[in-house]
Amino acid sequence: AGLSLDRCIEVLARSTSPPVSSALTAVKIALDLGASWETAWDTVSAAADAQPAVELGRALRFAGTTGAPSAAVVTAHAAQFRRRRNREAEQRAAALGVRLVVPLGLCSLPAFVCLGVIPILVGLFPAFS
Repeated sequence: AGLSLDRCIEVLARSTSPPVSSALTAVKIALDLGASWETAWDTVSAAADAQPAVELGRALRFAGTTGAPSAAVVTAHAAQFRRRRNREAEQRAAALGVRLVVPLGLCSLPAFVCLGVIPILVGLFPAFS
């Protein structure tokens, strides 16, 4: 909560997944070498799999410019990211249910015809003796 932003980035780099960790490490190195905040984060925005790191950079920039504790900002950002990820997973699950209707219908309709309709039609024919 009371750490500098450089130290906060270092701690986050050690505790995140590999794509985000490598992006945050690159930002930390750039900041240590004297690059400006924008220049350091420009290297991250080029990486496709480090989108959470870009969003984290925006949140930390807010903490740096307003003086808000970085722990509170990172915690709020993590909660928002989790909610967004869960909402996207729910949307994908709902779409999967719609997409599965046709294959299941194509599989169960022939079984229904073979096991339900054909025996009834055969039973309705008069028996030839």
